[in-house]
Amino acid sequence: MNLPAISEGWQVGAQSSPKGRECWLKDFDEHLSRVQGLALSTRRSYCFFVRRFLEGYCGPAGPDWSSVRGEDLAMFVHREASRLKRHARGGPATAVRALLRYLAFIGAIRAGLEAAIPRMPRWTHAALPRYLPAAEVERVVAGVLDDTPAGRRDHAILLLLARAGLRAVEVAQLTLDEINWQEGNLWIRSGKSHRERRLPLAEDVGAALCAYLEHGRPRCTARTIFLRVLPPFDPLRNSAAVCKIARRALTRAGVSSPAAAHLFRHSSATQMIRMGASFKEIADVLGHASLKSTAIYAKLDLAALSRVSLPWPENAP
Repeated sequence: MNLPAISEGWQVGAQSSPKGRECWLKDFDEHLSRVQGLALSTRRSYCFFVRRFLEGYCGPAGPDWSSVRGEDLAMFVHREASRLKRHARGGPATAVRALLRYLAFIGAIRAGLEAAIPRMPRWTHAALPRYLPAAEVERVVAGVLDDTPAGRRDHAILLLLARAGLRAVEVAQLTLDEINWQEGNLWIRSGKSHRERRLPLAEDVGAALCAYLEHGRPRCTARTIFLRVLPPFDPLRNSAAVCKIARRALTRAGVSSPAAAHLFRHSSATQMIRMGASFKEIADVLGHASLKSTAIYAKLDLAALSRVSLPWPENAP
């Protein structure tokens, strides 16, 4: 694939900077957080690729932006994209464009150069989301339940993933203050889309949470609901711990999937659409900022698709 290079040089406010590479990265991350309002996971992804570029370009020293060529950035984007799976190949280009917009924002380069970074080809909704049938979900969830603290915790976590369609990070960060037992709902304060939403607390989810809180959760001052089962009983904190629990449950049930926790989210959305829920209703439950994110589940509503599909030509291969 031929990648276009930035045609002209860089108009730089300061020809060089005494700041080292890590200082640039810290300032870039702060800009992404305070000015762009990006989530931590997105900022980490951007900084990962920008750090890799700077490591090859200037080492630990501070970059001289006046000497950076478009060809350097285009080659970097192409090289990094070639190492990734198809669905992730746009990451390096997106990170580099964010870097160029930041540099233009602080006056280090002239504005508009991010448009020269090539976009990786991406076919919208090219693949079907992986999901489990409802009976399989129930089998996996039931397989973790036992009388141990870990079993009660994992059972409650899987039910939140499967019934409420929560993201792994939302489960990990859920606190005692975000459950309204009187009204029977959950308050999901933030997530990938930074959208707060209230969700109904299903009866079996509430029962599983009560069982864990009363008979499985260690006594501690943390308000985070889910804790590690071994001392010092720290909160799970991040999505990786929830994904590990989900993957262990799937493996125990003989289900192989790279999606782990997200597999339950896909399954929840698929079940909702097959029960007649609208895209808007599903988007509100899942916390999607755009209906475009929800539209992929339309391909899994086979009954509806069969009503609008055209007959296959008799002699077609």
